[in-house]
Amino acid sequence: MLEKQTLRKNQTLEVSLGDLIDFLKNYIKILILAPVFFAIIGVCYSFLLPRKYTSQTILLPEYSMSKGSSIFSMALGADKNGAEKLVPELYPNILNSTPFGQHLLDQPVMDQLGHNYKTLKEFLITTNKPSLLGNLFSFSNKGNQEKQVTPIAPKGVLMLTPGETGLVRGAAGLVQATVDSKNGIITLGCETADPVVSAILVEASMKYLISYVEEYRTSKTGEQVSFLQERVTEAKSRQQKAEYALQSYRDRNRNSFLNVARIEEQRLQSDYTLAQSIYADLVSRLEQAKIRVKEEKPVFKVLEPAKVPIGKSSPKRLIIGMVFGVAGGFITLLFIVFFKEKYHLRLLQDRSL
Repeated sequence: MLEKQTLRKNQTLEVSLGDLIDFLKNYIKILILAPVFFAIIGVCYSFLLPRKYTSQTILLPEYSMSKGSSIFSMALGADKNGAEKLVPELYPNILNSTPFGQHLLDQPVMDQLGHNYKTLKEFLITTNKPSLLGNLFSFSNKGNQEKQVTPIAPKGVLMLTPGETGLVRGAAGLVQATVDSKNGIITLGCETADPVVSAILVEASMKYLISYVEEYRTSKTGEQVSFLQERVTEAKSRQQKAEYALQSYRDRNRNSFLNVARIEEQRLQSDYTLAQSIYADLVSRLEQAKIRVKEEKPVFKVLEPAKVPIGKSSPKRLIIGMVFGVAGGFITLLFIVFFKEKYHLRLLQDRSL
């Protein structure tokens, strides 16, 4: 019995190998022509896709080395003072946030034909025409949207409509940021249907990122500067009042030889000296705080400025054609195996014997 089962298995393998050889002889031309045909369809399809242009800029952040804070020490998340830093790996999150999307929508842009748009939002609404399916979907949901009551957002809470949310996400999604943690290089790229708009948005994104990082890193020291400036103003006023009171008293008691008058003069002199000392100390601390602000402020060097792209970045017709060709060849192979030759049915019949 075991010998018969072994013989049947061997026969099944021999038949399968023969079927494979016959299969290649019968369908080799189809398996060659089908991928070519589908590749041609993919290339033709790529002509229906809108052209997109990508603009890039490359930044190299430099940080003060006086406190050992460099691009590499920032990766550890803290400096010697224990102050938490904004690591470069978080920069893509900054450019993917809702505030950044809103900031980008408010940027004025100009297309390659010289048409000026007050905001990116106006450009997106003008250029992105909805499809027929999108119109049908929006029409079907129009009644539901009219029935919805928009709640009043409390102060400090951001509330956007579904349309505004889509625009904000779409605007933020136009810009891509990558960080090379090894070399500390930051690359910002933007892909849109217009080359000039892509370059403008890359430049706006770079300025937003630099401003955000500078404000984050200098916010604490900046608050100290503002606090000290208020205290310096108060100390200066106090010094001036103490000096005026001392000089006025001396003018009124110029020829007085009384001990009581001398005691009062000494008290006024002490008040003036104290006010003068406090004012000088606060001025010194204010200058030191201003120096720390400059030390904490990062410097971004532009290695590659944003340029208007000359050639399109997508669609990549060769890649699309290859994907269609591979997919078409695979689909053709499955159709021949399972629907035309039905090898799976033959295999089941051989096993049932």
